[in-house]
Amino acid sequence: MRLRHTYLKRTVALIIAFIGVVVYALFMPMAIPEDGTVFYVQPGISRANLVQELAKNKCIRFTPIFGAFTLLRGKVPQSGEYLFTRWSSPYTMWKQIITGKGRYYRAFTIIPGTTFKQIKATLQDETTFKHLITEMSDKEVMEMLGDATHAPEGMFLPETYYYSRGDSDLVMLKRAYDLMASKLKEAWDGRDKDLPYKDAYHALIAASLIEEEAYLSKEQSVIGGVLVNRLRINMPLQFDPTVIYGMGDAYQGKIFKTDLTTDTPYNSYLHTGLPPTPISMPGLSAINAAMHPDQHGYLYFVAAGDGSHTFTTNLQDHKEAVLRLRETTQPSTVTGAANVES
Repeated sequence: MRLRHTYLKRTVALIIAFIGVVVYALFMPMAIPEDGTVFYVQPGISRANLVQELAKNKCIRFTPIFGAFTLLRGKVPQSGEYLFTRWSSPYTMWKQIITGKGRYYRAFTIIPGTTFKQIKATLQDETTFKHLITEMSDKEVMEMLGDATHAPEGMFLPETYYYSRGDSDLVMLKRAYDLMASKLKEAWDGRDKDLPYKDAYHALIAASLIEEEAYLSKEQSVIGGVLVNRLRINMPLQFDPTVIYGMGDAYQGKIFKTDLTTDTPYNSYLHTGLPPTPISMPGLSAINAAMHPDQHGYLYFVAAGDGSHTFTTNLQDHKEAVLRLRETTQPSTVTGAANVES
């Protein structure tokens, strides 16, 4: 009788000890850094290999116990990156993985004034994207986005977008494209009356010019007014960034007087009206400046060297402003902010 009682006590003790170990293995927090740790669940990874990866990254303890637990749970892990926060336990980590909650999102930022060529290169350099557009032409990219009419320049809204590792670059572009379409329509619907734009796309082109010309945000609507004033009288815009864009890779930081007479579709010294496409991705403030330009009589402006511009209403005043500024700085050409040399 005593032997049986001793055996029972030992069995109970072992069971309690085992339960204690299981509870400790699954529910006690791991030594996660204060800012958390990021863990990547690869697509198609087996449950057993996933458990080994968690152990390798010191996210779990008592691997056999945790492995048995995951086997009994019978849930399929969801691929992607997860942020395990401080005080996370193996149980809460596994719960994240099987429910898809607590994912880690990365940031991708399109800066106002960025060109599509630059965006494409940045996407290519980011290894966490699934690359689908690498070998696509610009036309093919736009067709994949459902727009066979427009070139990609200007069609993606500058903003910070969040994505998960393994998301495709095409999905990222689709989000930026859709947001630009939405914001552009909203701005177009609320635009000032009697603007000299044929449609919202032409306003987007104008916004890209404003984006490139205005270093100071407070001057965007003023430059927008100059652009509108020139369009209304069919006067060449003479915006230097259009010349630079038309030069492509030939631009090496300076434009020369010969560049102003080189005929490209984007040379606004030789062609009146707007260029055929935007020349960069305009931000919302530039779009609003194109839709709500200041009303004034300015037709000219010259860069003052500190990011600001001096605005004038006639050529004589403009020439005098250039002469004044030349004493202390190196002004640009008729309207723009580029450095033009002989």
